[in-house]
Amino acid sequence: MLRNPRFIVFDVGVPALFYILFTKVMNQGMPASFNKTYLVSMAIYATLLSSIITVANNVLSDTDQSYLRFIDVSPVSRPTYYTAMGVILLGLTVIEIAIIELIAKFYVGVSMGIGNWLAILVLATVASISLMVFGVSLAFCGSGTVVNLMVNVIVFPVAILSGLWWPLSLMPNWAQTVGKLLPTYQTSVIVNEVINKTTISLNAIGGEIVWLLLAATLLFAVQKIQRTKTRK
Repeated sequence: MLRNPRFIVFDVGVPALFYILFTKVMNQGMPASFNKTYLVSMAIYATLLSSIITVANNVLSDTDQSYLRFIDVSPVSRPTYYTAMGVILLGLTVIEIAIIELIAKFYVGVSMGIGNWLAILVLATVASISLMVFGVSLAFCGSGTVVNLMVNVIVFPVAILSGLWWPLSLMPNWAQTVGKLLPTYQTSVIVNEVINKTTISLNAIGGEIVWLLLAATLLFAVQKIQRTKTRK
């Protein structure tokens, strides 16, 4: 993580600034529950940034800087290295969400039970695993220019369409239909249902599982293509 500190600052700073902006400045006419709902959205947005942008760039930099060659001649295997990277990234995700929660608690004034704070922290972190797998997959899709283009084309439309920046109900019907299929929307539904103590949607849980399977399939496919190109 210390090799790319700018990504850490970006992953934490952007959602935190968005949260402060929309809850302290542009909050006219918002319902009382908005501060809590938008906390969930920005927590998930933080996981989206770190899981796609940071992961893809870290994996890509390992290849570009020949760091994997160093791993290959060291006592540490690639699976061990990437497992350790995954653990660190999950830890980073926990820190990101915790910082946003601290801002919500002590600066914005959101009041919730400890169970709800932990629910947001744990559920958003666990749900980010499928996004991380997608991030790894993107790193194998081409050069740095191509990967960064793909990352930006994916992350920000996903954030908008899944209702993380503003309510999904304000968008056209076709955008709402697409947005409700996205993993970040499914995570938002699950987290909000848990903290509001309503019935948890089995469709949302099923959607998360489907996205995890799709992410794993994509990673397997791009790695297979990469190995085929290497042999040639």
